[in-house]
Amino acid sequence: MLALHGLIHLLGVALLWRWGQPGELGYEDVSPAAGSLPGMIMGGVWLVATLLFLLTAVLLVARRTAWRPVGLLAALVSIAVLLPSASIALAGLAVDAAVLLAVGVAVAAAHRRPMRSGTGGPR
Repeated sequence: MLALHGLIHLLGVALLWRWGQPGELGYEDVSPAAGSLPGMIMGGVWLVATLLFLLTAVLLVARRTAWRPVGLLAALVSIAVLLPSASIALAGLAVDAAVLLAVGVAVAAAHRRPMRSGTGGPR
């Protein structure tokens, strides 16, 4: 789900960088204007969201706890780019909410685990 959501962000990159109008999305559906300097910058932010979600997926599969802060950042960047198009991006925002919830649950669970002796805990 994380990798797929990240790859879907490439649709925003393609649209804002005027590489094409994927699916039912058109250049008139985005703000800032596709192909403009602000549009190119926003497309770069969409690309950052893609890369962060892909990295989150890799870290999660590798069972690295670093997936949590990277996933948090991915969801926040994703929310930032999706909010201006919220009416057509509800599914994406729902995925971002699920990622935020998963990160919160994982962090809470990690803090509830008892420390094993010899793990370098507080003395």
